[in-house]
Amino acid sequence: MTVTADPAPTVSVVVLAWRLTDELAACLAGLGAQVDAPSFETVVVDNGATDEVRMLLAGRDDVVVVTLDHNAGFGGGCDAGVAAARGRSVVFLNDDASPRPGWLAALAARAAQDDHPVAVGSLLIDPDGAVQEAGSRLLADGGTAQHGRGLTLEAATSAGLLETRAVDYCSAAALWVDVDAFRRVGGFDEAFFPAYYEDADLQLRLRLGGRRVVVEPAAVVDHLSGGSTGSFPHYREFLGLRNGDLFRRRWADTLASAAARDAPADQVGDVRAPDLAVGPDDHAVASLPALADRYVEWLTARLDAVEAREEHLAHDFAALQHHHHEALQRLHATTQHVVHLEEAAARPLTVRQRLSGRGGDHGG
Repeated sequence: MTVTADPAPTVSVVVLAWRLTDELAACLAGLGAQVDAPSFETVVVDNGATDEVRMLLAGRDDVVVVTLDHNAGFGGGCDAGVAAARGRSVVFLNDDASPRPGWLAALAARAAQDDHPVAVGSLLIDPDGAVQEAGSRLLADGGTAQHGRGLTLEAATSAGLLETRAVDYCSAAALWVDVDAFRRVGGFDEAFFPAYYEDADLQLRLRLGGRRVVVEPAAVVDHLSGGSTGSFPHYREFLGLRNGDLFRRRWADTLASAAARDAPADQVGDVRAPDLAVGPDDHAVASLPALADRYVEWLTARLDAVEAREEHLAHDFAALQHHHHEALQRLHATTQHVVHLEEAAARPLTVRQRLSGRGGDHGG
C-alpha cells in the first residue's frame, strides 16, 4: 500500500508521465498492489504531459505530482522527481512498466544485503511473457546486450540468468538507486537529452565509487519497452546513434575492458574514469525545439543518402538491362551460327552418302 502521509518514506518511486494514459494507469495500479513493501511514496513527474495524462492525475491523493511546463527528457524528468523525493532511496519506474506485487519488496531486500549495491535492477518481462532483460552488458563497440532477451523463464533459469549477480548496468525502466550516491554524481547527465544511454552513463559513474550494480530477478516488472517513442522508429534510431556516439567516446577506456557478448553472465567489465573532455558540442541540446533541428538535419542526410542510393541502383539497373539485351543478342547470333554449322555439316554428309552409293554401283 502506498504511504504518502509518512514525512520520511523509506523509498520514493519516481514515475515520468508524458503521453501514455492506459499504461500509466496500469503502472499506478501495480504500485497500489505492492505487498510487504517498505513505506514508499509515488512521485509522478508531469513531464510536459498531455491534457489526458493530467486529467488522469487530477485529484489523486495517492501520488505526489511534480509539474514541469516542458518535456525535460528522461534524465531531466527523473532529476526533477528526485529533487522532490523524500525517501532515503529512490526507484525509477517507467510509465509503461507494471510492477508485480512483490517487486518493491524484492528490490529493497536486495539493496539491504551486506554488499550494499549502489543500484539494483529488475527482471523485465515482454508482453508475450519472454524475458526482456535480466541485467545488461556493455560491448566494446559501445553497443549493449540484454541478458536473457527473448528466452522463456524456464530457459533463462537453466542458463543461470535468474539469479542475483553483478552486471554492467540495468535498464532504468525499473531501477533502485542509492539516492545519496545519485546526488553525489550529479544525477542523470542532460547531455543525453532526451533519452537513451543516460542510464548506462549514470550507473558507470555510480560504479566509480567502488560499489556494484546488481540485478534482482525476484523483482519482476512487465514492460512494454519504448512505449513513449515506439511509434517514432526513425526518431529512436536517431537518438540511439547520437547518444551512443557520445557514450562510446566518453567511456572508451571502460569499453576497452568490456566482456565479449557471449561471455558468462557474471563477467563484468572494469570501470575506468570517463573522458569528460569529450563533447558535449551538439549533445548539450537540452530542448526539443533545438533537438528537432538536429533531427531534421539527420533525416535530410538520410534522405539524401537514400536518394543517392536509389540513383545508383537505377544506374545499375539500366546497365544490367543493357548487358542483358546484349547477352540476348549474342545468344541469338550464337544460336543462328550453330544452326548454320549444323546445316553445313549435314549437306556434305548427304553428298558422300550419294557418292558412296554410286561407287558401289561401279564396283559391282
